[in-house]
Amino acid sequence: MSLANRLHPFDVVLALRLLRPSGTIHALATDLAVAPSQVHAALQRLGGSGLLRPDGRSANARALGEFLLAGVRYAFPARRGPLVDGIPTAYSAPPLAEQVDAVDVVVWAAPHHPQAVRGFGVPPLYAKASELLLRSPETYHLLTLVDALRIGEPKVRSLARTELEARMRSTSE
Repeated sequence: MSLANRLHPFDVVLALRLLRPSGTIHALATDLAVAPSQVHAALQRLGGSGLLRPDGRSANARALGEFLLAGVRYAFPARRGPLVDGIPTAYSAPPLAEQVDAVDVVVWAAPHHPQAVRGFGVPPLYAKASELLLRSPETYHLLTLVDALRIGEPKVRSLARTELEARMRSTSE
Protein backbone atom coordinates (compact mmCIF):
# COMPACT_ATOMS: atom_id res chain seq x y z
CA MET A 1 0.00 0.00 0.00
CA SER A 2 1.50 3.33 -0.98
CA LEU A 3 1.75 6.19 1.49
CA ALA A 4 -1.05 8.01 -0.33
CA ASN A 5 -3.40 5.05 0.25
CA ARG A 6 -2.72 4.46 3.95
CA LEU A 7 -5.60 5.11 6.29
CA HIS A 8 -5.69 8.46 8.03
CA PRO A 9 -7.25 8.96 11.48
CA PHE A 10 -10.18 10.86 9.93
CA ASP A 11 -10.98 7.81 7.80
CA VAL A 12 -11.99 5.93 10.96
CA VAL A 13 -14.42 8.73 11.83
CA LEU A 14 -15.94 8.68 8.34
CA ALA A 15 -16.26 4.88 8.47
CA LEU A 16 -18.14 5.18 11.77
CA ARG A 17 -20.46 7.76 10.20
CA LEU A 18 -21.01 5.45 7.22
CA LEU A 19 -22.53 2.81 9.46
CA ARG A 20 -25.73 4.87 9.00
CA PRO A 21 -27.20 5.93 5.64
CA SER A 22 -24.83 8.47 4.21
CA GLY A 23 -26.49 10.76 1.67
CA THR A 24 -24.21 12.83 -0.50
CA ILE A 25 -20.54 13.65 -0.07
CA HIS A 26 -21.60 17.21 0.72
CA ALA A 27 -24.00 15.99 3.44
CA LEU A 28 -21.25 13.87 4.97
CA ALA A 29 -18.86 16.82 4.88
CA THR A 30 -21.44 18.99 6.63
CA ASP A 31 -22.06 16.34 9.32
CA LEU A 32 -18.34 16.02 9.99
CA ALA A 33 -17.43 19.71 9.53
CA VAL A 34 -14.84 19.04 6.81
CA ALA A 35 -14.43 19.86 3.13
CA PRO A 36 -16.13 17.56 0.61
CA SER A 37 -12.70 16.86 -0.91
CA GLN A 38 -11.57 15.43 2.44
CA VAL A 39 -14.58 13.08 2.46
CA HIS A 40 -13.90 12.05 -1.14
CA ALA A 41 -10.25 11.24 -0.42
CA ALA A 42 -11.21 9.30 2.71
CA LEU A 43 -13.78 7.28 0.74
CA GLN A 44 -11.04 6.31 -1.70
CA ARG A 45 -8.73 5.17 1.11
CA LEU A 46 -11.52 3.30 2.91
CA GLY A 47 -12.48 1.54 -0.31
CA GLY A 48 -8.89 0.52 -0.94
CA SER A 49 -8.57 -0.88 2.56
CA GLY A 50 -11.75 -2.97 2.36
CA LEU A 51 -13.60 -0.95 4.99
CA LEU A 52 -16.38 0.03 2.56
CA ARG A 53 -19.01 -2.16 0.96
CA PRO A 54 -18.83 -2.41 -2.83
CA ASP A 55 -21.47 0.34 -3.17
CA GLY A 56 -18.80 2.73 -1.86
CA ARG A 57 -21.06 4.68 0.50
CA SER A 58 -21.57 2.37 3.45
CA ALA A 59 -19.13 0.84 5.89
CA ASN A 60 -18.24 -2.83 5.80
CA ALA A 61 -19.25 -3.30 9.44
CA ARG A 62 -17.51 -6.66 9.85
CA ALA A 63 -14.16 -5.43 8.52
CA LEU A 64 -14.45 -2.14 10.40
CA GLY A 65 -15.21 -4.01 13.61
CA GLU A 66 -12.16 -6.23 13.15
CA PHE A 67 -9.95 -3.20 12.55
CA LEU A 68 -11.32 -1.23 15.49
CA LEU A 69 -11.16 -4.12 17.95
CA ALA A 70 -7.75 -5.40 16.96
CA GLY A 71 -5.83 -2.53 15.40
CA VAL A 72 -6.99 1.01 16.07
CA ARG A 73 -5.08 1.36 19.33
CA TYR A 74 -1.88 0.40 17.51
CA ALA A 75 -2.49 2.37 14.32
CA PHE A 76 -3.65 5.53 16.11
CA PRO A 77 -2.49 5.36 19.75
CA ALA A 78 -3.49 8.03 22.25
CA ARG A 79 -2.20 9.04 25.66
CA ARG A 80 -3.65 11.30 28.32
CA GLY A 81 -2.18 14.77 28.28
CA PRO A 82 -2.42 17.78 30.60
CA LEU A 83 -5.65 19.12 32.11
CA VAL A 84 -7.77 21.09 29.63
CA ASP A 85 -11.39 22.10 29.14
CA GLY A 86 -13.18 19.97 26.56
CA ILE A 87 -15.78 17.41 25.56
CA PRO A 88 -15.79 14.06 27.40
CA THR A 89 -14.58 11.02 25.51
CA ALA A 90 -13.74 7.34 26.12
CA TYR A 91 -14.95 6.17 29.55
CA SER A 92 -15.94 9.74 30.54
CA ALA A 93 -18.67 9.95 27.88
CA PRO A 94 -21.91 8.02 27.40
CA PRO A 95 -22.42 5.13 27.17
CA LEU A 96 -19.37 4.06 29.21
CA ALA A 97 -19.59 6.85 31.81
CA GLU A 98 -22.50 5.01 33.44
CA GLN A 99 -20.52 1.74 33.54
CA VAL A 100 -17.06 2.91 34.60
CA ASP A 101 -16.37 4.40 38.01
CA ALA A 102 -13.37 6.50 36.97
CA VAL A 103 -11.52 8.95 39.18
CA ASP A 104 -10.34 11.06 36.26
CA VAL A 105 -12.07 12.55 33.22
CA VAL A 106 -10.68 12.47 29.68
CA VAL A 107 -11.68 15.05 27.08
CA TRP A 108 -11.02 16.33 23.59
CA ALA A 109 -9.78 19.89 24.05
CA ALA A 110 -12.58 22.35 23.26
CA PRO A 111 -12.27 25.23 25.73
CA HIS A 112 -15.04 27.33 24.19
CA HIS A 113 -17.61 24.57 23.76
CA PRO A 114 -20.76 25.24 25.83
CA GLN A 115 -20.65 21.70 27.29
CA ALA A 116 -16.93 21.71 28.10
CA VAL A 117 -15.69 20.10 31.31
CA ARG A 118 -12.22 19.92 32.86
CA GLY A 119 -10.24 16.75 32.20
CA PHE A 120 -7.07 15.20 30.87
CA GLY A 121 -6.70 15.97 27.17
CA VAL A 122 -6.70 13.15 24.64
CA PRO A 123 -5.86 13.87 21.00
CA PRO A 124 -8.97 13.13 18.91
CA LEU A 125 -8.82 11.26 15.62
CA TYR A 126 -9.58 14.51 13.85
CA ALA A 127 -9.55 18.19 14.74
CA LYS A 128 -13.32 18.79 14.66
CA ALA A 129 -14.28 15.79 16.81
CA SER A 130 -15.73 17.99 19.54
CA GLU A 131 -18.34 19.27 17.05
CA LEU A 132 -19.76 15.76 16.61
CA LEU A 133 -21.70 16.05 19.85
CA LEU A 134 -24.03 18.55 18.14
CA ARG A 135 -23.60 17.66 14.44
CA SER A 136 -23.67 13.85 14.52
CA PRO A 137 -24.42 12.49 18.02
CA GLU A 138 -24.37 8.82 17.02
CA THR A 139 -20.94 9.27 15.42
CA TYR A 140 -19.81 11.04 18.60
CA HIS A 141 -20.87 8.07 20.74
CA LEU A 142 -19.15 5.59 18.43
CA LEU A 143 -15.97 7.67 18.39
CA THR A 144 -15.89 7.87 22.20
CA LEU A 145 -16.04 4.07 22.25
CA VAL A 146 -13.13 3.95 19.81
CA ASP A 147 -11.21 6.28 22.15
CA ALA A 148 -11.90 3.86 24.99
CA LEU A 149 -10.22 1.19 22.86
CA ARG A 150 -7.31 3.56 22.16
CA ILE A 151 -6.58 4.64 25.75
CA GLY A 152 -8.49 2.41 28.14
CA GLU A 153 -7.29 -0.21 30.55
CA PRO A 154 -8.26 -3.83 29.77
CA LYS A 155 -11.59 -3.65 31.67
CA VAL A 156 -12.58 -0.42 29.89
CA ARG A 157 -11.54 -1.86 26.51
CA SER A 158 -13.69 -4.92 27.21
CA LEU A 159 -16.73 -2.77 28.02
CA ALA A 160 -16.09 -0.63 24.92
CA ARG A 161 -15.76 -3.74 22.76
CA THR A 162 -19.10 -5.10 23.97
CA GLU A 163 -20.87 -1.78 23.44
CA LEU A 164 -19.27 -1.17 20.04
CA GLU A 165 -20.11 -4.66 18.81
CA ALA A 166 -23.75 -4.21 19.86
CA ARG A 167 -24.04 -0.83 18.16
CA MET A 168 -22.36 -2.04 14.97
CA ARG A 169 -24.56 -5.14 14.90
CA SER A 170 -27.70 -3.01 15.19
CA THR A 171 -26.62 -0.73 12.34
CA SER A 172 -25.84 -3.62 9.99
CA GLU A 173 -29.19 -5.38 10.47
